[in-house]
Amino acid sequence: MKAKKIFLQTKGQRKKTYVQANDDDDNDNIKWIREWYGGTESYMFNKLEKIATSAEPETPFLRCRISRALEPIAVGHDYMTSRVNWVVQSSAVDFLHIILVCMKWLMESFKIQGRFSISIHDEIRYIIRDEHRFRAALALQFANLITRSYFTSTLNLNDLPASVAFFTSIEIDKCLRKDSKDDCKTPSNSLGLSKGYGISSGISLNVYELLDRLKMDQSFIEMFDND
Repeated sequence: MKAKKIFLQTKGQRKKTYVQANDDDDNDNIKWIREWYGGTESYMFNKLEKIATSAEPETPFLRCRISRALEPIAVGHDYMTSRVNWVVQSSAVDFLHIILVCMKWLMESFKIQGRFSISIHDEIRYIIRDEHRFRAALALQFANLITRSYFTSTLNLNDLPASVAFFTSIEIDKCLRKDSKDDCKTPSNSLGLSKGYGISSGISLNVYELLDRLKMDQSFIEMFDND
């Protein structure tokens, strides 16, 4: 019952809406569509399904097309869950591709020595020269700002809150772990990383803390003064 209540509050309920296919008064051109209503996320689900059921489904950002095997002309209204999920997941891939391109450009502009290492779900990892670590972290914040700006403008949204424009924090660490402060003690690693391997905890900095750290990087500041 609780799950059903949450479903109704978020996704809402289905209703049939009859629409005129064109301006003619011919009743044969009237068709019905199913829409969600009454939920906090109803509009979003209607938009996702509209994209998924369009004649040539594509993401709103980089215009990536769905497989022809799943186009409406091939499957009609079947596989809707997979097709709607494709819109979400492929848009996330668009986001990743754009932010990676932005980072490449910013790393070249700010003379940051490093390279992309791996992306895991919603994480992006870079291997960076130690003295450039704060530059790279700030560049990643800028890359997110640029990417978010492009996404919101594409959707005709003219507002970008700071909590969306910038990552809450960026972790700077010397090993790959979920949390930079996790000592990773396990049955097979009872001493943890600090005592067992001499690896200290990393740090997690927000955009304001990064700017404070970079005040001491004179060569970085001079890049902006020269412009």
